[in-house]
Amino acid sequence: MRHLATLAEISYEFGLIGIDEFKERIEVAQWLVSNDSSISDPRVPEVEAEGIEDKLGTEKGVLQVRIKDEPDEPGWLEFLFDRKWYFTISDPDSYPSIPHGHMNNPNQKWPKLNPYTGRAFKAKYQEDTSLRLSKPKMRLLWQDQKFRSFCRDHIIWYIEERPHYAFPVKYALRFPRW
Repeated sequence: MRHLATLAEISYEFGLIGIDEFKERIEVAQWLVSNDSSISDPRVPEVEAEGIEDKLGTEKGVLQVRIKDEPDEPGWLEFLFDRKWYFTISDPDSYPSIPHGHMNNPNQKWPKLNPYTGRAFKAKYQEDTSLRLSKPKMRLLWQDQKFRSFCRDHIIWYIEERPHYAFPVKYALRFPRW
């Protein structure tokens, strides 16, 4: 267990893996050495709750930025798109992109949206095509200057937090032109 954890820590520190992969490797290492049969296999995706209600309303195409002052996170910035996707400026995980949106709740692990491609994922490497953004929604999202500014701030924050992370593109601050 200790060897697997050490290798995961080294890979994470050098930016070879993201925070999601690091957490997953630690969970699997703990599961491998555990004698407790009640601990389930962490490689199997959690069953998502069915029938998630959209408590925020059904109005589509709404763009807004809100500053939340919560006691433990003052100045926490959140960008809400289409009354479904929450983008958070201090989100440490890098899958599927930096930044990415969480559906209906910024604390919900899945589904996640890659705003660069419009693809949504129900689990790691498992796309949910029913949640994919259309071209008009992609245009609406990327033409909004507040969202572009939000993305820029999040990428700069991520670079400062994870200086060894290798972005999949040459220029991380160059955004799509829709």
